Amino acid sequence: MAEQTAKDKAHQPSSEGSVKETIESILVAFILAFIFRAFVVEAFVIPTGSMGPTLMGAHFRFTCPDCGYQFQENYSPPGQDDTDIPAYALRDKDVICPNCGYVIPRTQMVQTSDSRGDMQWQPNPNDWSPVYFGDRILVLKYRYLFQSPQPWDVVVFKSPFEKKRDPTDPKYPDNYIKRLIAGPGERVMILDGDIYIGAAGMAPQQFKIRRKTASAQMALWRDVFDNDYLPHGLNRGEFSTAWQEPWVSEGGAGWKGPRDAGDASRTFTFDNLHGESGIRFDSLADHGFLADHGFDVLTDWLAYDQRGTGTPVSDLKLSCDYRRTAGNGPFTMQLTKRDDCFTLQFVAGKVALQRNKLVSADPLQLGPAVWANPIEAPVPELLSNRPVRIEFSNVDYRVFVRVNDREVLVTTDAQYKPDVSVLCHEASRAHSEGRESLSPRPIVRIAAARQSCTIEHLRLAKDVYYLNFGRHLLPDGRTPSDEQYFGSPENIMNLGPDEYFVLGDNSPVSLDARFWGAPVALPREGNYHVLPGRVPGRFMLGKAFFVYWPAGYRPPSLPYGIEPDFGDMRFIR
Repeated sequence: MAEQTAKDKAHQPSSEGSVKETIESILVAFILAFIFRAFVVEAFVIPTGSMGPTLMGAHFRFTCPDCGYQFQENYSPPGQDDTDIPAYALRDKDVICPNCGYVIPRTQMVQTSDSRGDMQWQPNPNDWSPVYFGDRILVLKYRYLFQSPQPWDVVVFKSPFEKKRDPTDPKYPDNYIKRLIAGPGERVMILDGDIYIGAAGMAPQQFKIRRKTASAQMALWRDVFDNDYLPHGLNRGEFSTAWQEPWVSEGGAGWKGPRDAGDASRTFTFDNLHGESGIRFDSLADHGFLADHGFDVLTDWLAYDQRGTGTPVSDLKLSCDYRRTAGNGPFTMQLTKRDDCFTLQFVAGKVALQRNKLVSADPLQLGPAVWANPIEAPVPELLSNRPVRIEFSNVDYRVFVRVNDREVLVTTDAQYKPDVSVLCHEASRAHSEGRESLSPRPIVRIAAARQSCTIEHLRLAKDVYYLNFGRHLLPDGRTPSDEQYFGSPENIMNLGPDEYFVLGDNSPVSLDARFWGAPVALPREGNYHVLPGRVPGRFMLGKAFFVYWPAGYRPPSLPYGIEPDFGDMRFIR
């Protein structure tokens, strides 16, 4: 018995050995964590609104009291420190709902008395708005060790723009996040909101449009009007007249909107088995007061900035659920871009797309067809009386038609492409007049004939518009007057080996490669030198791929946002 006890004790580990193994395990775990962070995946926080609302920096959140539409507005700290974000802040301006134009008043001031009984104006303590922190993202750091960055990637990099620059020993300590537009050896020109790419020795008129990838485009659509968020008709006081439906009848019999039905539905109906009529989107239908202050949803105005330059945006997507209940006439959707009008007609069993030159915008008059024959495709879903989901878009000079999430039509360059020489000439003329663009406001129209049908979930969205001219204010109100405007037709960006050009999705306020006026200089690394407006390949940290902590709210006295919106976790497109 004594011998057995001795053997048992001999096989029991000593407490000293257990402590040693525990410490070694902890050290190994730390080492692996550091290796993982350095070479595989690292977490970053979005500090500013330059990529909003694709990726959000610190911001306010709103739900429109009238239509219920949810949106965000960028918050910029009063100082230069992007990380100095309070838990609550005062709003010094009115906020406009991008969907229905309802004005949410700024923080109200009330009269209070101080300790001596003197009256003074102070912010209403009940009007302080919570500030939500920026999105926290994960970045793949190893990806660019094996594959070069690709156009339209969302990339994290060391910023070539230094706020406090020491020419003898530049540090480049800040990390930026932008969307990659072009890479080594390419020439970049921004025209009428789109990206054009050329090669060395190529004249600007020979540049080709760089179309967005499908995943990037999905992230870059911005709502213009979503009829599922129908206003209740709240009193709008001094700011505007009562809300009016922006889909306005052009005359003729048949169309009834949700308000005409006298109920709470969000359905448009057409009922005329012998005639035809149309409805047209009027971006100024109920925003007369607001239009005088720059608000027009068919321009580059963004809710996230609560401002824009007034430049019309004609890259649009029109979508709805269409259901034919009787008759055999055509259902028509029309989008214009500059002097082209694209007419999409749905009839039993097929869809047809035609392109005409626009003679007059008001009233809509079309010239002869550009194509000898319309582009047609079978759509068997139209043979039934079930609802079909329709998406009709014109973006980056390519027209898409999707039915029930299936692509049925798409134009080719032979059928439709930009005339770059005309765009360059118009850009020079517009810039000489102090304007961004001469492009006209687009026309969006729906019509029906000889049928009964319903339309639900009617939505209009616009594409991002990249600016190439003007002195656009940065988020803190400063004007970037010292930086050159790279990428404009007058200042085409020429990228060398291992150089990249990046832009922010929030073009009006993004401090991106268009404005970096100082070169990259690394005197302690073989006098390494890169011209302004470029991101050196060695500055690339990785590709942003996932939002793991979406914009958490930070209660007072706590350093981090502790209330993430888990439903908004998403892959970054």
